[in-house]
Amino acid sequence: MAYGKIKSDALIYDNSGTDVEIALSSIPTAAQVAAKADTSALTAKAGLDAAQTFTKGQRGEVTALTGTSPAPNLEDSNNFTITTSGTTTFGLPTNVVVGQTGSIFIVYGGAHTLAFNAAYKFVGGAAGITPTSTSGAIDRIDYIVQNAAAGYVCLTCNFTANYVV
Repeated sequence: MAYGKIKSDALIYDNSGTDVEIALSSIPTAAQVAAKADTSALTAKAGLDAAQTFTKGQRGEVTALTGTSPAPNLEDSNNFTITTSGTTTFGLPTNVVVGQTGSIFIVYGGAHTLAFNAAYKFVGGAAGITPTSTSGAIDRIDYIVQNAAAGYVCLTCNFTANYVV
């Protein structure tokens, strides 16, 4: 084995028959790595441990609920939609975490009524709402999880009737 120094501006390696060239100036020095001086590649990524300022729109998926007894799994999404196919009773949401917010869009497939598990708390302490219940109408429920303790799950909800006609 030989020892010594090699001076070079680039590194060239074979990638399955294709040569790939890397400029050595783009590789951080040991001192930069040790001091974490060159973090430009990391600052372009959003982190979960710091406040973020987004410069572009952020989008959350809208998860479809089905059946006449939907129980939203809040681990799946923040936003949900359901098209009613009959009288619909919303069950106890699962995987709740205090502070999670979102919306539930209710598209009426007919003149159907709604009912809710006791975990849903509406404005003024109401146990339920008076839905639009008109075929083709859309109501929206905005929620925030207030309590996630077993037996005491609470989603405080605001209801907008006939959100879109």
